[in-house]
Amino acid sequence: MPKIPKQITDMAARKARPGDTPYTLASGRGLFLVILPSGDKQWRVRFQTPEGKRGNRVIGVYPDMGVADAHKAAEALHQQVRMGERPEGLYDRQRAAKASQTEAEVAAQQAAEEARKYSFAVISDAWLEDRKPGWAPATYDKNVFIVRGRLQPVLGQADVRTLASKDVVPVLIRLAHDAPSVAIKARQCLNGIVEYCIVRGIRGDDQVLRLQRVLPRYRGGHIPAVTKVQGVGPLMQAVMAHEGRIVRGGLLLAAYTACRPGIIASARWAEMDLDRAEWFIPASKMKTRVEHVVSLPRQAVVMLREMQQYRGGEYVFPGVGKRGNPHLHRDALSKALRDMGFKGQHATHGFRAMLRTVARERMKVDIDVLEAQLAHAKADDVQAAYDRAKFEDERRKVMQVWADFLHEQAEYANVVQIKQA
Repeated sequence: MPKIPKQITDMAARKARPGDTPYTLASGRGLFLVILPSGDKQWRVRFQTPEGKRGNRVIGVYPDMGVADAHKAAEALHQQVRMGERPEGLYDRQRAAKASQTEAEVAAQQAAEEARKYSFAVISDAWLEDRKPGWAPATYDKNVFIVRGRLQPVLGQADVRTLASKDVVPVLIRLAHDAPSVAIKARQCLNGIVEYCIVRGIRGDDQVLRLQRVLPRYRGGHIPAVTKVQGVGPLMQAVMAHEGRIVRGGLLLAAYTACRPGIIASARWAEMDLDRAEWFIPASKMKTRVEHVVSLPRQAVVMLREMQQYRGGEYVFPGVGKRGNPHLHRDALSKALRDMGFKGQHATHGFRAMLRTVARERMKVDIDVLEAQLAHAKADDVQAAYDRAKFEDERRKVMQVWADFLHEQAEYANVVQIKQA
């Protein structure tokens, strides 16, 4: 007497992994679960008619149909066969349901599918991926934050083919109330998404959004930065006294090199050549999309060698806190400055302005050397094509003088503080 297979458990069905070819798990009474290479899992039932004709039907898909329901459906199919009826499977039911739809229902379903295809959520994601190759990683992350974090939750279901100014203006105004700079960036994203639709024929050439004057007047300011010599000492004194070694190291590297916060936070050991005192930043991380070589002053090399004791991965500054980031988050640097009392006075990005201003006014450093250190893009394509000077030797000397200056100012601030005490 053949052995009757035991009913498979839900755990066995759930843990079944796809292979290179389909395979089955028997569950008794002609029911078995087919695991396809795609990962899909189908319930099938083998049957034999009273006339001896054999066949099988798909009756459901796991996990939409659980083990118990699959056995009930299998028994119902066997009963159909015993009664001489044509056994009905999943695809039979789907075809019957589709055939029973009215023309209006079919049209409504097609319209819903089209609306989803052209929904703001789908099209804005496509725009992000289209623009990603031309953006620096930090720029891409910023746009993802705006589009997916601020616009999609409100406009995600909107049809971009008919999206009008009146639909997005209230969204922008609400954003402007809480964060004016975010609203300005959101407006840029919306205009970019609409342009993406126009050039692809999703919208007509005249279907632009008119958002130029919809935001309340916002008097923007520069990123806060210490640009007076008198403020450099107290700032560096506070940074050097910060208790967190990793955050302190990130802030010091920002001060020594004037690189952008995102590049500082994501610095990799593979980019560092401490013997040559150079940091090779790949083009993929640069806003200009051009690789950048940064000279490391002696103080930076010393700090980086100290950081090697925390080396547990590829990043110079490993993640801190509970976020689980692989490397230090740029916001941790900004938060540290705020906590030290520099809110509204100096941000991490402000080290760039500090170098640009103080080194120019106090040390009379050539402006071209400073621009090369800051890796600013050339003014126009012609200048970029012909002026490729990087001033590496000059920058090496200037950045060492700059690091010495920062330490001198910190020591001077200590002396003043002691005298005042």
